[in-house]
Amino acid sequence: MLPPDNSQEPLPQEPLPHPARLIRRSWFVVGMGLFVILYATLFPFDFFIQSGASWRAVLGDFDWTLIASYALADIPRNVVLFAPLGFGLGGLLLARRWRLWPACWLALLVGLMLSALLEVVQAVALLRFPTVPDVLANGLGTAVGCAILYRWGGQMWGGVGRLAEGIRPLRTPRRFFIICLLYLAAWLALAVWLPTTTQLSNWDDQFPLIVGNEQTQDRPWHGVLGRLYLADRAFSDGEVARLLTGENVMAVAGASLVAHYDFLATADANFPPLVPQGSGALVTTPQGILLSRHGWLASEGAVTAVSQALATTSQFTLGLTAASGDVAQGGPARLMSISGDPYRRNLTLGQEGAALVLRLRTPLTGENGRTPEFIIPGVFTNGGLHQIVITYDRTAVRLSIDDPTNVYTIELLPAAALFIKTFPNEVGQMRLNRGNMAVFRLLYTICLFLPWMYWLALLQQHQRLARPPLIFWLVPAIALPAIMWEGLLSLLLRHYQFQPGYAAFNAIVITAGFLLLHWLRLVEPMPALPDK
Repeated sequence: MLPPDNSQEPLPQEPLPHPARLIRRSWFVVGMGLFVILYATLFPFDFFIQSGASWRAVLGDFDWTLIASYALADIPRNVVLFAPLGFGLGGLLLARRWRLWPACWLALLVGLMLSALLEVVQAVALLRFPTVPDVLANGLGTAVGCAILYRWGGQMWGGVGRLAEGIRPLRTPRRFFIICLLYLAAWLALAVWLPTTTQLSNWDDQFPLIVGNEQTQDRPWHGVLGRLYLADRAFSDGEVARLLTGENVMAVAGASLVAHYDFLATADANFPPLVPQGSGALVTTPQGILLSRHGWLASEGAVTAVSQALATTSQFTLGLTAASGDVAQGGPARLMSISGDPYRRNLTLGQEGAALVLRLRTPLTGENGRTPEFIIPGVFTNGGLHQIVITYDRTAVRLSIDDPTNVYTIELLPAAALFIKTFPNEVGQMRLNRGNMAVFRLLYTICLFLPWMYWLALLQQHQRLARPPLIFWLVPAIALPAIMWEGLLSLLLRHYQFQPGYAAFNAIVITAGFLLLHWLRLVEPMPALPDK
């Protein structure tokens, strides 16, 4: 690290805050800059490290193309993304009397190192392609942010100070409490609107049902299919367990069954009818029917009744027993699909390598069901027969594989759908792991209760409430909103169940945020203002 310079540094036209306050604010900007960078580069947090990943291969995969149109188009966005981090670093260095050029060179180095690390993480754990132009643009953005602090930092921090002074009358506990209520009311309206993005209202009822391929005959699946069924409601956990332990689906589903195929039984029990396709004869094995690029099945026309039934309820249960004949096939290779072509579908279940891929058409995911498509890694690791049951109830997708305890859950509401919908880039894929749903929930809770955390800090700092013991008002002020929000979601969102664990999680996040604000001293004491 370069040594600090003790010579007199020319300050911007408007003086910067006191060094101690500048350092405190700069650390806050650094933290927020890192948060935005991690959010933008790691979204949707679907980390999955493939076995046998080679660091040499990852480093060798770096794209060095510097003047291609796609590389140039990303430069402004990457510069802006890293500029806040550089602005915060510049404040820390200026408070320690660093000169402009040494500070900018150090910020450039930090930006390059951080960006290179993130590119490698994306390549290894998110299966993306690292590019050198992104690294260079991110490093440049950090240096630009540092230079902005040195040149216009006084004016910018002065503007922040004047804004804070202007809204000072609103920063009394009583008035800010009203702001918090209005903010929570807006989130409540958002929670009511979000289910419209996960319903099946945009399904096309003119698509056929195809088993083992796509309508264009270019996505064949090689393997054995023993059973396939669809119901127009989401089965309960108990019903799914009954199916996985061998109970007949017709006894479990009753009248909700809209499509059923048992390829080891007589064809009379199968509906709607399927017709063999391809150049080869279909072969029946002891496990089921053998599908390949030479032979598959398709309905004679559109399965209108099936699509309409599922679109009406915006629920379904999809079950099948399947054994892959090739763990390297992709496309994804279609186990089953209600679709018109590779780019328009209602519902598709496929195989991409060892992963199971689900594409589901909703206003959120689009007419191809790919924004995002849901990927469950490691399902087809061998040629064994797997029982798969997928349920959808507008709030979540649940995939049970072979055992009732082996369940993968994609909780779309309220958190995942919100962040997927508002993310600035199209989210093409989302691998399901044990942690990304928790990250979505954490981000949702922070965004939801951040003003409430600030209000608690105001209460703690305000002179009128300095005397009562902290525990008398702090515990209920944390617990009540945490519990009430879960209760409101369970009332407003159909099929959403009150979860005490999430209520406790909300309370923990509120407490941590309040303590962090207090530790950073971002809520400073001020004289009480009369409320008129």
